Formats: sequence, C-alpha cells, structure tokens
Amino acid sequence: MVQSAPIASTVTMSNTGTAHKVVSVLLRLTELACGAIVLGLLGNFVHQIKKVDEASTDGRIIYSMVVAGIAIVYSILVCVPVKKLFLGFPVDFLLFIMWLVAYCLLQNRTAGSTCSSEWYYDYWGYYWGSYWEDGPVGRVTVNGAGCAQWRTVLAFSFIGWFLHLISGILGVYVFLTYIRADKAEGNAKRHHEKLHKRHRSDDTGYSQQGINGQNPAEMTPPVMPATVPATATAV
Repeated sequence: MVQSAPIASTVTMSNTGTAHKVVSVLLRLTELACGAIVLGLLGNFVHQIKKVDEASTDGRIIYSMVVAGIAIVYSILVCVPVKKLFLGFPVDFLLFIMWLVAYCLLQNRTAGSTCSSEWYYDYWGYYWGSYWEDGPVGRVTVNGAGCAQWRTVLAFSFIGWFLHLISGILGVYVFLTYIRADKAEGNAKRHHEKLHKRHRSDDTGYSQQGINGQNPAEMTPPVMPATVPATATAV
C-alpha cells in the first residue's frame, strides 16, 4: 500500500507562511527609502559643488551614491514577495557589506565631531551653503549649513546596511523553510507516482495470469481418463 502521509505534511509545510512576505515588502520599501534619501542628499551636494570649478567631489561621496543607486534598483526589482526572488539573498549580503563600507567611510570623515569637524566646516558645510560666494575656505562661518542633512546621510546609511543584513537572513530562512520544502515535495510526488504506476502494473499482471503464471486463455483443461463400462462376465 502506498503511503501518502509524508506528502501531505510536506504540502502543509510549503504552503504555510505569509508573515515573511509582509516583512519582506516592508524591508524592501524601507531599503528603497534609505537609498533614495541618501542618493538625493548626496546628489544635491554634488550639484552644489559642481558650481565651483576648482572644487572636486570627494570619492567617498561618489562611492556612497553608487551604493545607494544600486540599492534603489535592487529593492524595486525584488519588492514583489515571490519565492524565487528570495534566492537573491547573496545580493543582500553584498549590499550589506557595501552599505557598511559606505557608512564607515562617511562616518570617518567627521568621526565623533560630526558638524564641528574641520572637514564639515571646510567642505560639506562650506559648499552646501554656497559660502564660496562670501569668501575662501576657512575664512567664513558656515553657521551649521547642511548639518542636519549630513546627519541624515549618516543615519540612513547605517539603517541601509542593517536592513539588507536582515533581508539576507530572511532570504536564507525562506530558502531553508519553504523553497527547499517545495523541492522535497516535488520529489515526494514523483516517487509517489512511480510507486502508484508500479502498483497498478502489478495488479494488471496478476489479473491476466493464472496460478502457474500462464495466461488464462492459453490454459488447457485437464484431460480426464476414459472410463471403461463394466461388462458382465460369464462364469
């Protein structure tokens, strides 16, 4: 008799679970927002600095803009919670590393001083507030220009790498719990079908063969010995 209980339990396991889909959508939307905010603020700064011919854009800012742009595109592509898209968790771990590097590079520019560091006064705040029109670097007061924006860039860069780390862990969980379960379910179904076909072929064979393995149509009835009628003998 073919056992079908394991298949039923596998189906139950693979079809349950909607919480991870909701969490995935929320993560992707938040990652999209982080990338858009960082890219928008840094893009505005680059736009400001391009107005000055002798000024150059910090390479760390360019790198962070590239990371933010990649994160935006990727978050849009995998926003739909389809099981196969969860297989992209290696990309999430890669973006986690890229965001972490970007955050460390930006944070290292101002260290713990943030809006009181020399880099902020002579570069970020100076060009953000367009103070080149008032005087050369180091001779004007920036008055906290762009401080809130710089803090926002640091904050959302931090949130970005953290969210992609969570997305990568979630992708591994979905792969181990649901995607691999679906594969096991498919293998179990194929095995079940093979057993069922073999069982049917065996039943058909038994119905067409006789006791000695012969076809009933080919079997000949047994020959009974002829009986000789008794005759009376004279004494």
